[in-house]
Amino acid sequence: MFIILLLFMIGLILISKGADIFINNTVEIGKRTNISELVLGATIVSFATTLPELTVSFFASVDGHTTMSLGNAVGSIICNTGLVLGLVSVISPFKVDKDMFFSKSVLLIISVIALVILGLDGSIEKMDSVVLMLILTIYMVSNYKSVVGSNKNLKSRNKTTGCKKNASLKGFEVIKIFIFFILGLVMMVVGSKLLIDNGVKIAQIIGIPQGIVSLTVIALGTSLPELVSSLTAIRKNHHAISVGNVLGANILNIVSVISFSAIPNNIPILTQNIKVDFPFMILLLVVLIIPTIKKDKLYRLQGILLLTLYIAYISVLYTMYIV
Repeated sequence: MFIILLLFMIGLILISKGADIFINNTVEIGKRTNISELVLGATIVSFATTLPELTVSFFASVDGHTTMSLGNAVGSIICNTGLVLGLVSVISPFKVDKDMFFSKSVLLIISVIALVILGLDGSIEKMDSVVLMLILTIYMVSNYKSVVGSNKNLKSRNKTTGCKKNASLKGFEVIKIFIFFILGLVMMVVGSKLLIDNGVKIAQIIGIPQGIVSLTVIALGTSLPELVSSLTAIRKNHHAISVGNVLGANILNIVSVISFSAIPNNIPILTQNIKVDFPFMILLLVVLIIPTIKKDKLYRLQGILLLTLYIAYISVLYTMYIV
């Protein structure tokens, strides 16, 4: 038990320190390339922090644990929205870039609708994954246009104000930033793996049912990079990275994690997914998206509601498996 607890704590330390290094170098990339923080959050950060979900879900599908693949992805969306953005909003409410938030939110809504429709026949199959990958392509093209547009707008402002563009990166600086960026990412992924594996063992030792473990501990574990990187981002006053990170990660959980996991084996849609997981996921996204688009801001009350819904979801799962 001591070794398990030790490895659990090492995982936590790796995630925390890795997130610190990761965010610092992400911000440095933004400063050097003039890409906005929200774009960085929705592209580089979200792609990187979704790797744990992708690897866990894909290999779970390869091993035949297909229900874990879907539960991990949907559970991570619920965790990202309810816990991560809920905490971020409670700790430090902030304004968002309305246009960027709206465009990412629309893609997220489309992804959720596609997932629900494709799952009406009871499973996500290989052909369904093609549809989801098409949305992934649209998302990547949208991100590319956002990056290009961000740079154009900044160049235009620089010409108007007479400001000079940030100095270009030298060879050594590029290598240094890249190495530390990757180091931070690897530390978060390895830390997540240690936390998941040993968290599951601790849960089993103290008698928590396997169903709750797969839907909560694993989903929370694979969402830890999003959670820690988002909290680190707001601590360093880079709020846009956190919301861009979560929106991007939520989209990727559907169009990359679920779609790639459906390739080795079809993913069944269970009654619980339809009656509990999907409704809570949709409700959380409604609470996040509609007020934020209306007011261009994430509010503390909104964060409290998101956290309350997340706790309610965990409670419902616990009740289902215990009673």
